[in-house]
Amino acid sequence: MNNIIKKILYTLTVILQLATIVGVFVVQYLTNKKAGIMHHVYYRKYQFENSIFSHENLLIQKNIAIVITIIFFVIFIYVLKKNKNIFYKIQAGLTFISSFLIYISMSSRYFIEKLAYHYFIMAFVLVFIMQFIVFVIISIYNKNLKK
Repeated sequence: MNNIIKKILYTLTVILQLATIVGVFVVQYLTNKKAGIMHHVYYRKYQFENSIFSHENLLIQKNIAIVITIIFFVIFIYVLKKNKNIFYKIQAGLTFISSFLIYISMSSRYFIEKLAYHYFIMAFVLVFIMQFIVFVIISIYNKNLKK
């Protein structure tokens, strides 16, 4: 019973992560099709660029993203060498990839040129947070198994 609940919760987490990313791509697509959505996204872009995603703040956030990516790369390499649990290795890899995607979404011309640029950043940060929570829970569970 306990295993079934874990599988269901993990599946829901993956679906939520995918829905977050797909949702932002849909918003970007709709900005080219619907004037109301374009107006809203454009207005929010203006607000974001004058607050949490100003040029200075983006530079700080990029540096933080680089540090987080390096930390999770080191953790990923450590887990690959020291751990036998394949699922744990995959989760460490996914956590590293999701942290790297935050930096990519902030730096890539592909995302910068999009009207929903700030939504992409927020979506990738949300995906990272969800993946980080999964990784922490699996780490705790993995340590309890060793006891």
